[in-house]
Amino acid sequence: MPHRLRMSAGPRNPTIIRLAACAFIGCLLSACTGLETENTAGDQEALILRLDQCLEQQRVTHEKLDAQQAMQQHQSEQVTELKGMLANLPRGATAPPSDRKQCKARAGKEDKLIVGAKERVWLPNLGLTLPARVDTGAETASLDARNITPFERNGKRWVRFEILHPDTKEHVEVERKLERTVSIVQSNSPEPERRPVVKLRVTLGHVNQTAEFTLSNRSHLDYQILVGRNILQDVMIVDVSKRNIAPAIVPDPESSDSS
Repeated sequence: MPHRLRMSAGPRNPTIIRLAACAFIGCLLSACTGLETENTAGDQEALILRLDQCLEQQRVTHEKLDAQQAMQQHQSEQVTELKGMLANLPRGATAPPSDRKQCKARAGKEDKLIVGAKERVWLPNLGLTLPARVDTGAETASLDARNITPFERNGKRWVRFEILHPDTKEHVEVERKLERTVSIVQSNSPEPERRPVVKLRVTLGHVNQTAEFTLSNRSHLDYQILVGRNILQDVMIVDVSKRNIAPAIVPDPESSDSS
């Protein structure tokens, strides 16, 4: 039975080729020895079987070499492609978009005012500086108000109330347009408390804004103002371990009024 050895082109691994050649020669020598000693039909069939086995081993070896060469070629192409990508990158390239977002967010935090758990708040329209507790759990700021009286002015709902001056202990009367009323559920009462809501100018550190305040008698509390999320959001960061770290406010008497 004639057989042809299939030789594929391309570089081979010298060690594997030598081993395959030695195996093939060994098969031939063994076959030749068998022919000299025993010249029977059975021996010829055995010789042909050995030759077939040698040729099959050589075929398998060539297939492994082909697969190895194909893998090396693929890896070489990948390396070439990566080198090309690196060469095309401009020098001093900016960070990926995700990193830029993180940098932007970090820069935004640096621009925000850092306040402590306790601060002093300036109400410029009233000419008062009041002690305040900062509470990120409260949605709306709250102001200590006494003798709250709703009334009507020019067909609009207004509210009159008094604020205790922290230094003189005098009652400062204030009138403001009623924005709305809210229901607040207290832990010590099953019934919700209806509170009027007014707008006031407020200054904390370098941040000035107009914010809503619910009016409630806070005489049993140490702080006349509760700073809620409506004042903190987007402009302040709270460090609960600190107190009175916001820049001090210099009151401007000309900005105050009692209207």
